Amino acid sequence: MRLRFNPLQIFRSSKTPAGLYARQKWLHEQNAKTWKEDLQETVNELLSSQASDGSWEHSVVRTVHRLFGLHLTVRTQSEPIKKALDWLLDHTLKTFPRTRIDLGENLNLVALRGLPFTRGCSGLFMTGATLFLASIFGRENDGKALEVYRRLNLANIKNRGRWCGWSCSNNILRAFVVHPKYSKAKAVVLAVEALASVQQQSGEWPREVPFYQTVNALAHLSINQADVQLERAFKRLYETQRHDGTWGRSNKEWNTFLIVHALKNKKEF
Repeated sequence: MRLRFNPLQIFRSSKTPAGLYARQKWLHEQNAKTWKEDLQETVNELLSSQASDGSWEHSVVRTVHRLFGLHLTVRTQSEPIKKALDWLLDHTLKTFPRTRIDLGENLNLVALRGLPFTRGCSGLFMTGATLFLASIFGRENDGKALEVYRRLNLANIKNRGRWCGWSCSNNILRAFVVHPKYSKAKAVVLAVEALASVQQQSGEWPREVPFYQTVNALAHLSINQADVQLERAFKRLYETQRHDGTWGRSNKEWNTFLIVHALKNKKEF
């Protein structure tokens, strides 16, 4: 898709994990001294202050943030990442399949800024984030994680395409679309069909459906019904792109990252 404005300008000189990813992959700065220095500074910050149990501040949300940032920067599993994943998996398995648990922290927009996850039931947030991170860090065949995937697949089939509310479904769908086996599961097909049933011709979904995260998730799939929805959404994005190349009123860098990543996945930019 030919965009009206360059969406990459916002990433120049950015030191956020998303910005560093964009500078490496899309602005091709990987050999530049400034990018290497900025990368090292951010990675050092992400790894700092990890507790002995593998978490950061014994917080699910902070640990998810750090791991997702490390995914966008170092990308490969290391001992600190392994310890953090073990901690998250242990917490998830202790509470699954409960949808509401006491994390001791708020799942609000500020807390989740820069993550592909959204507000919803605390248990499904932790489950979706943990499975997602395990899969992208090469632990997609972990036996305990696979059992959770299996049960979530059956739950979705029973609920005809939904795991819970739209935000919760987004968080679980994120985990499914990055798994080599479960991205092709019946649950994913049903979830895509559920989204299609509520998408408008304008490309928008109801407000309860997180627009930018949904576009990014669908762009990971090779399903015709997902592509039909993306075609409508991309037209909407063409119309709503700001003159500075970004999308949205707030979280512009993150929204733009999600959309450019989706466009790249579909070879539309």
